[in-house]
Amino acid sequence: MTFDQMILALNQPLGQAESSQIFNFLLEPLLNSLLLSSFVGSVFYFFANYAMILRTKKEMNHRKIFFPSIFLMSILILIGGISLSIKTIGYADIKAYYFEETKLYENEYVDPREVDLVFPEKKRNLIYIFLESMENSYASQDFGGVKANHLIPNLTELALNEGIQFSNTNQLGGMYQIPGANQTASAMVAQTAGLPLRASGGDLDVNTYGKKGTNFFPGAYSLGEILADEGYNQMLFIGSWAGFAGRDKYFKQHGHYEVRDVYWARDQGLIPKDYWEWWGYEDRKLFDFAKDSLTELANQAEPFNFTMLTTDTHFEDGYATEETPNRFNDQYSNVIYDSDRQVKAFLEWIKSQPFYEETTVVIVGDHLTMDRDFFDADDPNYQRTIYNVFLNSPIQPVQSKNRILTSLDLFPTTLAALGVEVKGERLALGVNLFSSEPTLAEKIGFDNLYQALMQRSDFYDQNLMQGTDEALMPEESSD
Repeated sequence: MTFDQMILALNQPLGQAESSQIFNFLLEPLLNSLLLSSFVGSVFYFFANYAMILRTKKEMNHRKIFFPSIFLMSILILIGGISLSIKTIGYADIKAYYFEETKLYENEYVDPREVDLVFPEKKRNLIYIFLESMENSYASQDFGGVKANHLIPNLTELALNEGIQFSNTNQLGGMYQIPGANQTASAMVAQTAGLPLRASGGDLDVNTYGKKGTNFFPGAYSLGEILADEGYNQMLFIGSWAGFAGRDKYFKQHGHYEVRDVYWARDQGLIPKDYWEWWGYEDRKLFDFAKDSLTELANQAEPFNFTMLTTDTHFEDGYATEETPNRFNDQYSNVIYDSDRQVKAFLEWIKSQPFYEETTVVIVGDHLTMDRDFFDADDPNYQRTIYNVFLNSPIQPVQSKNRILTSLDLFPTTLAALGVEVKGERLALGVNLFSSEPTLAEKIGFDNLYQALMQRSDFYDQNLMQGTDEALMPEESSD
């Protein structure tokens, strides 16, 4: 986990987050720390007090020895702990986040409000599927992955033989992960607004976008807002709590999405009122329930944007059900393999629907998995990337292989995949990958882009994150 992820996580209200991570913290690092601290304290107390008494053969005032010694030891431990933490997190990242300023936004940001976007006469529908923690490394080495077992055969087939995948290699590949797009909420923002999501100013009390009654990223202008202006009906369909990390506010305030989450499913009687599995309800139900909502959108006269998010492949080890095949020796591999099968089945249903001919389907991972031990036995030098594929696109790319791309580039690229002409090929910090225009990562180098996104920016804080209150919709933000 990087430093910007930690800061963003500390800014998020916990709400109805999946509770197993909290229990894992209580039972492992916290309990271990308490036990170790108690043991060390007890040993020190003995040597600082009773051992000295036995040695001098006379009564001593233990406060003269014990408390000053404890104070000195506490200071040393505090200094050592801070030093170790900075080393573990990364001194350069902390320094960049708080003390170094970038001019990337002043030099490279293109305001989407000022870009001429030409939609086709017949507007295409959009189905945008975020797959939790889906990366290309899950494929076998024969196809460009890193695993001995081929965990995503269907997604590989889609990327290499049916759809268009933008890859960092000439095999299966994808997007490099960047700061501000390395968690689900931030990745969803980056892919739909072309901007990283970070705590404004790096202060814990500044960026309260996820709390009740506040505006979420008011300076951003996103895919949802562009499509809303063009008359699209839009829906966010997820099996978790939409309010986690302020996702509901982002999609409502940036495109008037109708949000359907675990609580909506309860209200509709799709699941029992007290049902709660994993982050809400499992993906097998999500894909099944999505069919009716997607059909509902397709039966309306206007074009639609149906955006959904899976969760079963979230760390740690994913969520396995009785239907999950026991094909491999570990649960996470089985869950990933099962997710791949479910995506294929859902896509086959989509293809059989009358609306498919006029619909572009985008399937992407949100970020790299945070499962800490899943790659222990694999090549440490392998470049892990985030999965992407565009299906049923009306245009073809100039170059799809051997590109250096990030989540920022998905914003204009998705519009292009709908047949939209993006004048200048750039929106926010993203570049249309169907064009010959180099991405920012290609233009200035990925390492330079990564470093710039780690640094603070007054332009970002004042013009994008803080913005104005004009975009705030009080009725929606009071949910």
